[in-house]
Amino acid sequence: MISRIVRSKPIHKTLIKTASNITHRTCAREVSNFQKSFHSFEGYVKQSVGRYSSLRYKTLGLISTNAHYSSQTPPTYEPELELNSVQFDKISSDTLESLTEYFDELIEKAGHLEDADVSYGDGVLTVKFGKKDGTYVINRQTPNKQIWLSSPKSGPKRYDFVDGKWVYKHDGKTLHDLLNKEIPAIIRNQASFDRCSYSGKEQYSDKGLPSSIPD
Repeated sequence: MISRIVRSKPIHKTLIKTASNITHRTCAREVSNFQKSFHSFEGYVKQSVGRYSSLRYKTLGLISTNAHYSSQTPPTYEPELELNSVQFDKISSDTLESLTEYFDELIEKAGHLEDADVSYGDGVLTVKFGKKDGTYVINRQTPNKQIWLSSPKSGPKRYDFVDGKWVYKHDGKTLHDLLNKEIPAIIRNQASFDRCSYSGKEQYSDKGLPSSIPD
């Protein structure tokens, strides 16, 4: 009985039409859902791109700012050559002995520094100015090929031998520049450590101390 009803032409056409309508509605609903999903995804992409662009410009701005400030940092110094142990011993000894002689000369002329004392031995120069002005210690560090300074005014510093002079690489100033700045106030007189060995300027002094690197 059911078989005969299904096979009848009117019912058969009705079933086909109903199935077609159902399929069409289903497809339309799926297309609509897809379009909604696509628009949502498109909006998310645009939003993400906008955030990325904003972040990118901010980052570029920071890079530009850092580049601007980095131009104000002290220059990087590199030694012209690597000193061997013999050269370092000779240059550092000449430097410290020259400083010792000049400190002796300055203190001898400073009558108010009665308790001042200068001593040098085993690569260590010690200059005692008394309780008020403290003690300067300048010594060589053979393993690092450096000269170290301990100043009661500015603290410790490590100097490398660069282009014929002893340079503190963090600010580009030389050992002799710092002594020129700090010592006059202590001795209450002028001082020019440029005349000492390996100041980088001693070739212009009246002593004519050599500035070349020994072989």
